[in-house]
Amino acid sequence: MPSVSRPKTRIRLDVLSNPYGPTEQVFDAIASDDPGAVADSELADRLREQLSLLAGVPASWVVLANGIDDLHSMIARWRSEQGPLVVFPPSDPDLETWIEQYGAQVERVPRLAGFRLPIEPNDSGLPKGATAIVMSPNDPSGTIITVQDVVRLVRQCSAVVIDERHAAYSSRSILPLAREFETLIVVQTMETFAGLSSLPLAWAVAPPKMAAEIARRGRPSGVGRLSLLAALVTLEDYTGIMRTVQWVMNEKSRLFRQLRKLNMISPPYPSWGNFLLCRFERGSSAFFVPRLAERGIDVYRPPHPNLRNHVRISAVSADATNALKQALIDIALEL
Repeated sequence: MPSVSRPKTRIRLDVLSNPYGPTEQVFDAIASDDPGAVADSELADRLREQLSLLAGVPASWVVLANGIDDLHSMIARWRSEQGPLVVFPPSDPDLETWIEQYGAQVERVPRLAGFRLPIEPNDSGLPKGATAIVMSPNDPSGTIITVQDVVRLVRQCSAVVIDERHAAYSSRSILPLAREFETLIVVQTMETFAGLSSLPLAWAVAPPKMAAEIARRGRPSGVGRLSLLAALVTLEDYTGIMRTVQWVMNEKSRLFRQLRKLNMISPPYPSWGNFLLCRFERGSSAFFVPRLAERGIDVYRPPHPNLRNHVRISAVSADATNALKQALIDIALEL
């Protein structure tokens, strides 16, 4: 096997945060912050009010948290007292592991062909008192939940949590339904689409009674000040951030077209996220992924047993897509 030169910088096609990063104003706001000028609680109130306006609900419906993981831990601690938490793999295994550590009984109900949710109109056999947690778009499949399935889940579960951490890329959100159902919770974050993974902040939109129960499990210290500042500034330049989101989605379309031309990999599954799930037809993920890594290209191998020969590839840039395509062609010659 010929030696492969290692690149100076890695091409990270395994991460899900916006590759363009935060808006420049975020760094300016943090550098010029005067903690004595405005209290943290006032910043939190401002952010809650702005998010409520975007969601079309009163501010009492919005609960802030120190990131999406912190928010899920708050929900898990509350809902585990009511009954089991139901997830639908293949999905993000880290989320399943995270909520289990808070004492929650986690029931796994596998998805059907095409990553459809196994939700029947009348009775899907879900545990009594269950809280359903669904990521939409789902990671790693990129599929979104339908309004029909949301309604079915609401009727069959004591609570439904829709994790929309990737929803800014899909242009479709379940958020309007939160105003119609008393047991529906929608969670969102700026860690992904706004590139604020290092300044984690997330929020839940839920009817006031449920919002109050979630908020009771929050940290006594509240949300980090710098995360509040970053989120407020991001909302001020929301148009600019969404412009970069569109750039990413344009590249995802190009990534799809380029991968579709290759015979060692199947056409990617349709995805509403900023990533694609693909299956190797010639060779295997165990063969290709280490060789891609040798060339400085990282992709994600989902750990689910039904996805052994799959990889999830994030859209980043034209240069990254071109490098991936050429690397796959070069590696295929070794088969």
